[in-house]
Amino acid sequence: MLRHHRSARALTALAAAVTVGATGCAGTSSSGQPAAAPTAVGTSCDKYGDIKLTVGMSEAGETIANEFKKQVESFQQANPNVTVDLQIKDWASSANTIKLVMSGNNPPDVMQGNSGWAINGALWKAGLLLNLDAYAKAFGWNDKFHESALTVNKFTTDGKVLGEGSLVAVPPAIQYVGVFYNEAVLKKIGIDDVSSLDSKEAFLGALDKAKEAGVTPVMLGDSEKWPALHNLSLLNGWYVAPEQINNWALNREGSTYDDEGHLKASTDFRAWMQKGYFNSDALATSFTDATNRFGRGEAAFFVTGTWALGDVRKSLGDDAGFMLFPAGESGKHAAVGGYSLPFSISAKTKYPDCAAAFVDYVTASDEAVKAQIAAGRPSATKEGVNAQIDDPLLKQMVTEYQRLTSENGLFTWEDWPTPTMLTFQGSEAQRLLSGEITPKQYNEAVQQNWADYMETRS
Repeated sequence: MLRHHRSARALTALAAAVTVGATGCAGTSSSGQPAAAPTAVGTSCDKYGDIKLTVGMSEAGETIANEFKKQVESFQQANPNVTVDLQIKDWASSANTIKLVMSGNNPPDVMQGNSGWAINGALWKAGLLLNLDAYAKAFGWNDKFHESALTVNKFTTDGKVLGEGSLVAVPPAIQYVGVFYNEAVLKKIGIDDVSSLDSKEAFLGALDKAKEAGVTPVMLGDSEKWPALHNLSLLNGWYVAPEQINNWALNREGSTYDDEGHLKASTDFRAWMQKGYFNSDALATSFTDATNRFGRGEAAFFVTGTWALGDVRKSLGDDAGFMLFPAGESGKHAAVGGYSLPFSISAKTKYPDCAAAFVDYVTASDEAVKAQIAAGRPSATKEGVNAQIDDPLLKQMVTEYQRLTSENGLFTWEDWPTPTMLTFQGSEAQRLLSGEITPKQYNEAVQQNWADYMETRS
């Protein structure tokens, strides 16, 4: 029987394309160091008898959550000795409590965290996540996933380097940030050909048309203090090369956020709020409410991640469309994204083989590929993008993803580089939008957070 606890849904995401165990109770570290790698591992739940496996999930959107529940049900049918206690939280709540939850005496066996230093990096350094290298070999994950999907979920055993070392998490899906549009609303304001908006000037012209017609140009809900960052990241992509953004997000020496390109983006970001491109109550609106309001036709565009595709499709039907953020100064497209929130295993689990079997089932199985398509996004596996897709909106998203990657335009989530960057940047972005600080002050503060962390690493 499936049991779950659910609150409002939200999300951030994470990851990007970059190149760079023991039986019984898993390899817990009591010294605050990364846990020892399991050595003898299995791939099933059979040996444990009747057990309860606790799973924490925190992705955005009702459609994604409902499909995940179906996966949980089918996993239980295939493993009748296992009862899954599914605990669903909204992303903001999970991000605020995950370190406390995972350090407790009875943490979830499987937890959906986040790549980067703020969550998975901190949990790994504290010895709270299981080293998955042996399971990657046992389940064939290195063959099932593209190298980039796993690389962004690796940390060195000393907990100092992201993108190298041991695997600590596995992502279920591909996702990136783009632009959803309401075709019916665009036609009302005189825009019949969406392909004509594929330039900075044309897109800004469309925002002006919407505003003049009394329509909110871009719906934004940032009360949880993360969605605005994704809008800002796309503006950064207009002026800063993806490689430069990746270098900064991955802690490369000499990188900076306090430069001319980022200043142009922060200035644009503040100007969008001043000009009324965003809804006036953006800072007090939740991501879920913003998604619903866009689905009711209250805005022309919704700049967010592809995790919203299932819910937008459900609300708007044939009027729903998706496009890349228009090309910037380079003439090429750029977007933040890569892979969805990955699943890790607690170093304290009593059922590591079963937990790993669950992670494999919901991320790498044939069932997982189908479930992700039903949820409105491709699986992160090699089969994911090449799977049969019938839904027109999802086909559009995949086509745009292939276009984006062909232009080398995908860059990493900018909340990755420090343990506090996600919460710090989210709060500072609200101060920027509300006019409490200038674009220059915002950039300086973000770079100082980065520099302070780099100093502690050295």
